[in-house]
Amino acid sequence: MTASPPTLVFLPGIGLDHRLFKHQTAAFPNSYAADWIEPLPNETLEHYAVRFAGVIRAELDKRPTASLVVCGLSLGGMIAPYVARELGASGCILLASIRKPEEFPRRYYVDWLLLHRCPPLRPARLFVARLFLRFFLCFPWLVRCFIEPKIIRSFVEIPLFRLAGLARMMFDWAYRRRLPEENEVTIFDQPTLQIHGTNDWLLPIRLTNPDIRIKGAGHSPVLSHPEEVNEMIERFLEEITERQPTVNN
Repeated sequence: MTASPPTLVFLPGIGLDHRLFKHQTAAFPNSYAADWIEPLPNETLEHYAVRFAGVIRAELDKRPTASLVVCGLSLGGMIAPYVARELGASGCILLASIRKPEEFPRRYYVDWLLLHRCPPLRPARLFVARLFLRFFLCFPWLVRCFIEPKIIRSFVEIPLFRLAGLARMMFDWAYRRRLPEENEVTIFDQPTLQIHGTNDWLLPIRLTNPDIRIKGAGHSPVLSHPEEVNEMIERFLEEITERQPTVNN
């Protein structure tokens, strides 16, 4: 008897939730799309991932799971290897994300410095951004050609404290100084698949080296190119399943 396919655990991008993966959860019934938990003050991304994995493990205990594959988009992809390690996953998928801090765009460095020099600016900037996006929600046809309106709705609905905390963790992970031995550590040593859109302007493809490139896709390929993404996920799951030992009746 062949091994059962792994359970997929989806981690959303910053300011988003489980609704981002509507096409994937429909295509893969044996999957779970997680929502962000509240970050603690000054918490590191690595420590947050440990707590996040604990919440996910509690949810997965309610359903049969032979093995796991953690799939994260954007910030979810940066956290995914840490969560996968904590959960003992068989594989990891990065969507519109990066493998290491060195691949994070330098253009955000000024924002990181500014927010650390003047912490009140962090929630203030996010508040102004959300007011701006709420205006566009009144005229969804203006943005539909650039971004799915449901993504904007998710962004303006997430609590401001959670959004600011996630942004701080992401910037700290990308820009904090690391010791040489930290850079040499492998976070997750199981098979990892990186999928990236050629038109991603938030995390440009030129700064990373993905395994698969989706022509014309931006920062949300799960919404703009769901069939292609699902096909690539299916192939990866088949490879993971083949690696698992068979079970006899």
